[in-house]
Amino acid sequence: MSHTAHATADYIVVVSNEDDYHTGFHHFADKVNRKLKAGYQLHGQPFNINHILCQAMVRSEGPSTVGDTAIFYHQAPVAHHS
Repeated sequence: MSHTAHATADYIVVVSNEDDYHTGFHHFADKVNRKLKAGYQLHGQPFNINHILCQAMVRSEGPSTVGDTAIFYHQAPVAHHS
């Protein structure tokens, strides 16, 4: 898949960066809000890993974009032929 292709992710995690930690996570909140406007919904509470704030989100509708986001795709079961 090319970088210009628009894929639909079932599950994403928005992550903060070092600047967010020092500025009260305002940029992180903006990133989460952009994903909400793009059709994602919050999935649970934000969580912290070594001063990196993360927010899991699930897909609802709308266009998908990639930025400061880890994308996870739902894998369909693989049929085994005998």
